Amino acid sequence: MYAKNIVALTAFAALAERALAFNSHRHLHRRDVEKRAIVTDWVTVWETVDVTPGQEESEAAATEFVDYIPPAATPTTLVTAIQPAPQLPSSSSVSVPPVSQVPTTADNAAYPEVTTGALAKKRGIAYNDPGLADAFGASCAKCGWGYNWDSSAQGLDTKFNFIPMLWGDLPVHTSHWDADVTKALAGGAKAIFSFNEPDNSGQANMSPQDAANAHIKYMNKYAGKALIGAPAVTNSGNPGEGIQWLKNFMSACNGACRVDFCNVHWYSEAQYADTLFSHLDAAHQACGGKPVWLTEFAPVGDQTLAPDFLRKVIPKLDGLSYLAAYSYFMVAPGKLMGNGNSLSDIGTLYATL
Repeated sequence: MYAKNIVALTAFAALAERALAFNSHRHLHRRDVEKRAIVTDWVTVWETVDVTPGQEESEAAATEFVDYIPPAATPTTLVTAIQPAPQLPSSSSVSVPPVSQVPTTADNAAYPEVTTGALAKKRGIAYNDPGLADAFGASCAKCGWGYNWDSSAQGLDTKFNFIPMLWGDLPVHTSHWDADVTKALAGGAKAIFSFNEPDNSGQANMSPQDAANAHIKYMNKYAGKALIGAPAVTNSGNPGEGIQWLKNFMSACNGACRVDFCNVHWYSEAQYADTLFSHLDAAHQACGGKPVWLTEFAPVGDQTLAPDFLRKVIPKLDGLSYLAAYSYFMVAPGKLMGNGNSLSDIGTLYATL
């Protein structure tokens, strides 16, 4: 995958424990603390990126700004190296559960919204800053939901259906999970997300068995109250990652995990757009015919190709019957946003296509 070092340009005297837990998150999602008197400091993020054409998930942004201060570290320079595409794992090497153990479309009879889609609008907003999310959403008539890799909406406009996520199984996340989900459900949340990229050593980093155990503990209790997503996986083709991890998770669940849909991410060069749809199809099959949510996707590399990429994939995503929702990565400066509260060119396309 890739390595990341984070450099703090200013000092911050005391960090909440919950903020510290997010330092390892490659997206540097908004800190998970209650809003107080906030001092905004600039942080520069440097990434070392390995990009694998057509297969490996990666991101090309070198700088993002967040409103908490991570521990100081030695800066590095942005280095991009092209590596040979890894060999996709053979399906015979994956332990796939019997059909009777995997949730199937027959389970949807009691929850018709699983197949029809719980959300009135497929298109979503992935954000850290709720102010920017609201500004973007004001221009996106087709956007109906949002999430921020956290279990608290942090002030997102209630006209968007907020979907809480349990990022990982550490106490810093689980200690406030039930309180946050209860609040989100009271506000009309239609779904909840399980762990963020447990197949990625730089993210939740969980074995399929550990994830299954934690999913049963923290997610199953909300069956029937909201749609429950399987842990979000990458599009990595490395052994034990991506769809192979998802299959192994379903096997480890042995029919005991409540899963109403499967959650996937996709990053690759724009010319490999077709692999987005093969990835979605593989997830749909691994999920036993359940719907799929695509909660992170974006082309990497040459961003001049991004507009044509969106023009190609958005109509297909809108028309894909088993795809219940999708969100582009992400509402932030240099991505879907330009200066201030204005949309970037690619943001305007995502908002209006």
